[in-house]
Amino acid sequence: MEHIKHIWPNMTDLAADLGMPYTTVASWKARGRIPADYDADIIRAARDRGETLTFEDMAVARLSRRSPDPGASSVDGAA
Repeated sequence: MEHIKHIWPNMTDLAADLGMPYTTVASWKARGRIPADYDADIIRAARDRGETLTFEDMAVARLSRRSPDPGASSVDGAA
């Protein structure tokens, strides 16, 4: 959730802007991730605050949280 901290410095504001319970947002923070189903709502809420947030921003943040798979090959096919 670090990628949106500049928009919502606290979970209370994020929950209010999304119209959802604080406990829902708190559970995202506890898990360290926001379910992708909420990306569009978060992007819209950021825009309502005058901020720019994109699906790409959300995806990059999600990918950065993943652990590298030691058996995975790189994009060019080399291991």
